[in-house]
Amino acid sequence: MGPFEEDESRPEGEGSAPGSAGVSSRSPRSDVGWLRRLGVASWYLIGIVLVLLGLAYALHQLATLVVPTLFAVLLGATFLPVVDWLEDHRVGRAWGALLVSVGIVIGAGALAALMTVGVVHQWSTIEGQIQDAVDWINKTLADLRIDPDLINSAKRTLTGSAGSWAKGIFGGALQGISSLATFAFGAFIGLNILVYVLVGGREIGRWTSRHLGPVPPQVGYAILANSARFLRGYVWGSTLIGLFNGAVVAVGGLIIGVPLAFTIFVVQWLTNYIPMFGAFIGGAFAVLIALGTGGVKDAIWMLVFVLVANGPLQTVVAQFALGASLKLSGLVVLFATTAGAILAGALGGIFAAPLVKIGLDAYRQLHAAGLFAGGGAGVGGAGPAGSDADLSPASPGVAGGDGPV
Repeated sequence: MGPFEEDESRPEGEGSAPGSAGVSSRSPRSDVGWLRRLGVASWYLIGIVLVLLGLAYALHQLATLVVPTLFAVLLGATFLPVVDWLEDHRVGRAWGALLVSVGIVIGAGALAALMTVGVVHQWSTIEGQIQDAVDWINKTLADLRIDPDLINSAKRTLTGSAGSWAKGIFGGALQGISSLATFAFGAFIGLNILVYVLVGGREIGRWTSRHLGPVPPQVGYAILANSARFLRGYVWGSTLIGLFNGAVVAVGGLIIGVPLAFTIFVVQWLTNYIPMFGAFIGGAFAVLIALGTGGVKDAIWMLVFVLVANGPLQTVVAQFALGASLKLSGLVVLFATTAGAILAGALGGIFAAPLVKIGLDAYRQLHAAGLFAGGGAGVGGAGPAGSDADLSPASPGVAGGDGPV
């Protein structure tokens, strides 16, 4: 009987007391029940907060290990189909994983060279042009009779916020990673994990799915398979969109005669991996370069190219580049990226949105499996964890199974 239902039966034929029509009698026990549930929920909330704080502290202490592991898993999920393709063409899986790993190392070296040529070697020029743009903005604000102290305070706040965002709460750990020895150690760990994921990613997934406690193995494997698919689609989609946006803005810079077009292309491409904020950072960089070299007219034209690249054209490209890999509300992406950046800097901003998508998909499948109150029939009787049942996510009863990892 619910808390708002009458629990005192009346003898047949006895009428209600005058003035009591429509008033339900509530026993003190029902109020105690609500208080008990509120107390239990509060303790659950406190426990979740403590677990999150403990997890953040552990990640802070183990950042040298966690960061390479994250990138290894991300790259492993992205390039696992390449190893599968090589295996289908009579290349041993171990050899295929080794070839792909070597290719990734070469690609990372090429990216580092690209960054060096496009940004590091041009840094003095970039700094001078951005300073010219900032000086023009200061002069314009001074002509508008705005208090200079207010301008300087805003500049200091913006600079401090940018620095905090770049480092996050893992700033000390990221500074430690900057040392050559620590970086070499992290790269060695990451490469080893990458090879293991490429060679035995599915075996690792099957083993993990059998050791998830009350989660049926089929559901656990489907969650892992979809997680790999989301990460893969996010990386490839973001790469294609970043290359397209960078090309559009760089070509626009060449048309209006703005220098450092290649540098603008590199910055636009790399910042695109950070949802929402990346477009703002890359666009602001391009506009400031145009403002510092060509004045207001060039800056306005560059802003037009940035808006076109990140607006209607990006929408068209994203339809086939990202597809269903990251269908999230813009507000969810905004909050997730902001929280990730605050907690873990640029790295958190990159991983936050796909991790939220993975979490939502896992909740949906666990709910369908009947592991939460009110869940569907799902695969609750699919067998205990550790059984040797078929773990293909396309098996009947697995919610949202989308094929193998």
